[in-house]
Amino acid sequence: MPMQLISGAVGEGATNAIHDVALVQAILMKITRPPRAVTGIGAYLSSYNGVYGASTKNAINAFQTDYVFASANRLQSVPNPNATAGEVRPGDATWAAMLAQVATDFASMHVLTGGKTVYVEATAAQLQTKIVQANALTFTTVFRTKVRACINEMHARHGIAVGVCDQGDRRTFQAQYLLLQKVPSVTHAGPGESNHNYGMATDIGFAGLRWLHADGAVDNNEKSWLHHLTAASASEANRFWDALRTVGTSAAVGAFRGPLSDRPHLQNWNDATVSMRSRLAVHLQASGSMRWSHASDGYRCDLGFGGALYPVGTAAQIWNLAATVTAANITQARAAAAAAAPPSPSAPRPPARPPATAADATAMRQALRDQFDLSDANWQNWTAN
Repeated sequence: MPMQLISGAVGEGATNAIHDVALVQAILMKITRPPRAVTGIGAYLSSYNGVYGASTKNAINAFQTDYVFASANRLQSVPNPNATAGEVRPGDATWAAMLAQVATDFASMHVLTGGKTVYVEATAAQLQTKIVQANALTFTTVFRTKVRACINEMHARHGIAVGVCDQGDRRTFQAQYLLLQKVPSVTHAGPGESNHNYGMATDIGFAGLRWLHADGAVDNNEKSWLHHLTAASASEANRFWDALRTVGTSAAVGAFRGPLSDRPHLQNWNDATVSMRSRLAVHLQASGSMRWSHASDGYRCDLGFGGALYPVGTAAQIWNLAATVTAANITQARAAAAAAAPPSPSAPRPPARPPATAADATAMRQALRDQFDLSDANWQNWTAN
């Protein structure tokens, strides 16, 4: 892309939209005054903030004196019918002169509408690197197409090469469990309860975004989560997240956002219609040999006996071999299964089994974890409804 075109005039009495002012200011910071300039030495501005004021006014006037209303040898003032004194207008002679003089490394700067943070467009090579990285990660085939579409669309609309964050593709149940244990907390979802566990969700971030600090210094080491920009201005960082979400949920991409607080997150379905815990219970039942349900206090399971469902704890407890199943639960389930078994005319009913022991409860906790392992291995067959 070339330099982003300003949307309106910047100057005395002009529209002076914040994004237009910020871009004009940034350009003037990256232009060095010519030899024999009558307006001083160095750049025309030393900082930018998106607000038109005396320093910006003076910088525009000085630039026009040096490059727009000056003869070729800059020894005399000459008229320019395609320029307005004191103003920069979209596509006029002042704008063209600014583009001709701006430092090459800053010839394709951009700014989001309504924002004031100017950034440098990502190159085609940088975009391709993000695509290659996404292609190497684990997603379902359908969702991978949407991830690539989001990356390409962000570059097409805004000149930004976004990419998949660390652990932003499919996570194993174990990886999800480890994230749940982190302090401070980074997730409330246990193993099997995150949309990331099924290859149909992603976290996309801004690692490598080259943006200009107020003094014109370029941040070359931005993180996926925009930690540097957030520290400088949380409201400006939020504009980038909003732009990402707008692109991600557009018709061109077709993804859905997750919780508002989870800014990098996009997924393949609408959260409003999906309970991840209920869907895990369905997935467990489809993947293994036990019946499951989910209630407000955790999961319930028939323990493999085909009868009543017993409370077995949270997903994290089950995964960590700490399910809340008791020996009494097992004893009760065994008795119910024996009572429900049809009598055999050729053999007497077997004697009742002795009560379950603590060792039986430990074995059952492992059996419940085994059901989770089966579900983890069967992740591609999870459905949102």
